Amino acid sequence: MVSSLLEQLSADLEVLSEHVRAGLDEFGTLYCYLEGARGGKTYLLHAPYEEALAVLRALNGLRFRGRILLALDPSPLSPTLEGLPLTGPTRAPLAHLLERTRPDRLLLAFPGEGLGQSFPGAKETAEGWLLLEAEGEPLTLQVAAPTGLLYREVRAYAPWESPSLPLNLPISPGPYWGSVGLALGIPTYGVGLVNLRASLEALFSLW
Repeated sequence: MVSSLLEQLSADLEVLSEHVRAGLDEFGTLYCYLEGARGGKTYLLHAPYEEALAVLRALNGLRFRGRILLALDPSPLSPTLEGLPLTGPTRAPLAHLLERTRPDRLLLAFPGEGLGQSFPGAKETAEGWLLLEAEGEPLTLQVAAPTGLLYREVRAYAPWESPSLPLNLPISPGPYWGSVGLALGIPTYGVGLVNLRASLEALFSLW
């Protein structure tokens, strides 16, 4: 399973590299740089690998200033805890990418619509998702990246909140892993995969 996904990522990397600067990091995150008009900042748009086509369609022809670093994250792949499925992205691949690239802003694509500005904090337990202060220990998993790299993930995520933006977009609960960006001092917002193009157009018209 690991090797087949890595082969698929490598094939996608080869295709992307024909058009843009692209790479594959230690965690199997496929990334590429999209250049906009002069000026502006560097925006890291982080999205699940399985949503790659939808995200690329949303970006096609998008007008913006600066640079977008699109990161397609294939995690999770194969956690090991008595066969319990891991639901949703993990912290380590994003933290690694942020520390390496230090973008000016972080946009996290997540299920839903509009803008995600905050998350109250939660943990994933054997009984499901609970508030941080609830009883029960968070799952501690050993996760295998497509590259074969093994890392530990404690499924407890701190609350976070970013300043409101003057945009006429629906407001949704933000993605649980948003605190990764704010911990590094990077302004962080969630962007819903539903009507993603419209949300990105609104954001980049502001920036």
